[in-house]
Amino acid sequence: MTVVKKKRIGKEIERRILKTKRISLFLLISCMLFLLCFAVSACGRADDDRTNHVVENTADGVQNDSQTNEPEENVKNETVQEVDDGIPNEQPNSEASEGQLFDLESGTVMLNSGYEMPILGIGTFRLSQSEAEDSVYWALRDGYRLIDTARIYGNEEGVGRGIQRAIDEGFVTREEIFVTTKMWTDDYGDGAAAIDASLDRLGLDYIDLMILHHSAPESDVEAYQAMEQAVEDGKLRSIGLSNYYTPEDFDRLVNATSITPALLQNETHPYHQSVEMKEHLQQYGTVMESWFPLGGRGNTQTLFDDETISGIATDHGKTSAQVILRWHLQAGNIAIPGSSSEAHIQENYEIFDFELTDEEMERMSALDRNERFASY
Repeated sequence: MTVVKKKRIGKEIERRILKTKRISLFLLISCMLFLLCFAVSACGRADDDRTNHVVENTADGVQNDSQTNEPEENVKNETVQEVDDGIPNEQPNSEASEGQLFDLESGTVMLNSGYEMPILGIGTFRLSQSEAEDSVYWALRDGYRLIDTARIYGNEEGVGRGIQRAIDEGFVTREEIFVTTKMWTDDYGDGAAAIDASLDRLGLDYIDLMILHHSAPESDVEAYQAMEQAVEDGKLRSIGLSNYYTPEDFDRLVNATSITPALLQNETHPYHQSVEMKEHLQQYGTVMESWFPLGGRGNTQTLFDDETISGIATDHGKTSAQVILRWHLQAGNIAIPGSSSEAHIQENYEIFDFELTDEEMERMSALDRNERFASY
C-alpha cells in the first residue's frame, strides 16, 4: 500500500470519527432539550395539581360550611389566605369585606383589625356614674361582653368601676370584655392626651375600640392619626368612626389616613336602616354598629307599637324590644341598647334563643323610612 493511499485512508477515518462525534453531540443536545421540556411540563402539571388542590379544599369547605351554616364567602377568604401562605392583607379588599359576617351562635364578628367583637352590648348614654357602674356590672354578670361609653357621657369612671366589680367577683376576665369609648370633638386637637385621659378614667391598660364621636372635617383627620399612633403604641386595639352619614364624608377621612375604620357607629333602627352606608362599608370590611337601636328615649314606644314589630313579637312570644334587637343582629348591625333597669338589661340579652324567618326579615326591612329620630 502506497504512502498516499495510507494518508487517504487515515483522512477518511478521521472524517468518519468527526462525523460520529457530531452525531453524538447532536443526540446529546437533543436528549438534553427533551429532558428540559419534560421538566417544564412536569412543573406545569405540579402547578395545576396545587390549583386543583385549592379548588378541592374550597369544595370541601362549602360542603362542611353547609352543615354549620357558615357562608361561602368565608371559605373563599380562607382559601385566598392559604394560597398567600397565611399572610393576611393589612387592609381587606372588597371581596374579603363580604366575610365580615356575624356568627349568631358565638354572638361575635371578626373586625377587619383582626379582633373579635361581641355583636350585642350595653350602651351607657345618659347614665350617671353610679347608674353606669351598676348597669355595666349587671350586664357582665348576665352574659354581655361588649360595653359602650364615651368621654362626653361623663361616666367612664363608673363604667370602669362596674368592669372591675365584675372582674373581682369572678364573672369575667379583662380579656373577655370588649370596651368601646369615643373621643369628643373638643379633644380632636390633642388626641394623644384624650386617649390617655380615657384610659385613666376607665382604669384600663388598653381600650378595645376607640372611635371619633362626630365628623369634623377641620380636625378629625389629626385626631384619627392620633388614634393610629395609639394602635401602634398598644393603647388601642381597633379604631373607628361615629356619625359619618355619607359615603363622601367617610371616604374623605379614609383617604387621608392609614388604618381602615373597623366600625362605623350611626343611628340605625327599623325606621332608619342605614342601607346606603352599609353597602358602602362592604368594600372596607367595616361593620355597622347601631346607636339608638330601639329608637332612643322618647321614641322606643313608637317602634314597640309598630304593628309589624308587635305582631312578630306576639308570634314568637317575645317583646318588641327583643324582636328589634334580633333583627339588628340578623341584619348585620351590632346593637348596644342602653338601660339602667336590671330587668330590661336581662330581657335585652335573651335574643339568642329564637330566629326571625326570611319573610319576617323582609317585613322588617319594609319598615325603612330613612327617618332619623335624632338631629346630632
